[in-house]
Amino acid sequence: MKTLHDIEHINWELLAKYLCDEASDSERQEVETWAGQSGTNTATLKKSRELMQKAALWYETRHFDTQTAWNQITRRTEASPAIIPLQPTPDKGIAFRRLLRVAASLLLAITLGTAGYFIGFRQHKPAVFTEVITNDNQVVAGITLPDGSVVTLNRNSALTYPKTFSGNIREVSITGEAFFEVSPDAERPFVIKAGSAEIKVLGTSFNVSAYPEAESVDVVVETGKVQVSCNGKSENTACNLILTPGERGTLSNKELILVKSVNADLNTSAWKTRQLVFEETPLTDVISVLEKVYFVNIQLADPALRDLVLTANFNNQPVDFILDVIRLTFSLELTSMNGQYYLTGKKTS
Repeated sequence: MKTLHDIEHINWELLAKYLCDEASDSERQEVETWAGQSGTNTATLKKSRELMQKAALWYETRHFDTQTAWNQITRRTEASPAIIPLQPTPDKGIAFRRLLRVAASLLLAITLGTAGYFIGFRQHKPAVFTEVITNDNQVVAGITLPDGSVVTLNRNSALTYPKTFSGNIREVSITGEAFFEVSPDAERPFVIKAGSAEIKVLGTSFNVSAYPEAESVDVVVETGKVQVSCNGKSENTACNLILTPGERGTLSNKELILVKSVNADLNTSAWKTRQLVFEETPLTDVISVLEKVYFVNIQLADPALRDLVLTANFNNQPVDFILDVIRLTFSLELTSMNGQYYLTGKKTS
């Protein structure tokens, strides 16, 4: 597990430096990373930019008196205890742009700072986001979110969620794969950012696979209804699907094309439940499922073994038991070495 640290108050001066094109490369990267963490942050940056543009236009059309401006800013900030006013330098020749940037930082804070739930930059104060990360051989179950929703996180995955859900949506983000059991709340949709996809639900259970290296994001619904759309394009009907139980939504990361289909994979959630169902399944596909569920490596020594098909059900059985069943079913030989399994045809004399 890993905790992502942020602060509850935005560094307004840094934001103003960014909007005034005075930020360094590292500062610009910091602001842009922060803005991409949530829709709230993106909206804050957009609103700040609009406010700065209006302020710049106002100053361009009026004579600018630095001392009067400082007096106005000081009076206003003294009335706002959450903001510490910066003191002007005694140099009356202070650059207009420098003053505008500092004044802008205070103006942004005063205008936008009343929304205390906005997430800030990560080098200061307490954590408001939690990030759960799994390694190559780990599944984390029972992750309980602030609203009571429960998430199971597959290996090599990451889930990021806030300390509290505020506003009119419950938003989290994932990379990798996770199974969600969302608590119903008709007033606040549950929104998941998953790669190039956005998934919106009110209360349901479903599986999301969004590994960065994969060609697509896959959503399979178990109960309820799920809306899947291209990230940021939920109003575009060509990039928007409603999925019901048993349906799969596949979003191509490259073309941003959404396709709905019947989920034919009986083992979509087997990584979570370890309940495996094989119905005339090619042995190569059986092995792919076993490797994903049990974090093992299995080799078929003879290419001809790929044509074998298996029909069997397993309920939370160890991988050695399953491989032994396969060995007996097809009269194969099973060996293991350095954590790797080998299936070979029996030698005939």
